Amino acid sequence: MSPGPPDASTVNGHLQGLARRIRALRERRGLTQEDFAVRCGISVSFASLLERGERSPSYETLLQVASALELPLWELLRVEDVDDAGGHRLEGFARTRHLSRPDVDRLLEVAEVMFSGGPSATRPARPEPVPCSQPGCERPVLARGLCTAHYHRERRRKAAASEES
Repeated sequence: MSPGPPDASTVNGHLQGLARRIRALRERRGLTQEDFAVRCGISVSFASLLERGERSPSYETLLQVASALELPLWELLRVEDVDDAGGHRLEGFARTRHLSRPDVDRLLEVAEVMFSGGPSATRPARPEPVPCSQPGCERPVLARGLCTAHYHRERRRKAAASEES
């Protein structure tokens, strides 16, 4: 048994979803409605109606919109999957930067470490900061066993001594 035609609320829901997607993609690309309309070859008022879901675009208009947004048509028509929380953005990131397979593998390794959900044997423990060697100073060392303040004070003292000689 084949499914019947979608009811009006389903069609309207998809049209509203497409409208939100068109607007979000336009804004993400930094296009004004006017720029977008020019790229699509449609009027600004029709672009506004599309973005509000008040007009159903023809196939030709969908092709023009996809082209204006520099997307393949399937990407424009993709229904957002709640469980896919931004997966398409990661895919787009990899594609626009022309990442190679080894680059993607490295990116996934970094993500695995970042989002492993607990202490990881692969994550090195941060060493405790070494305190300044000056008596009574507990600030962390910048260089040569001295904190930032003592290090720069010592440099100024040496510079002044070399100027005197």
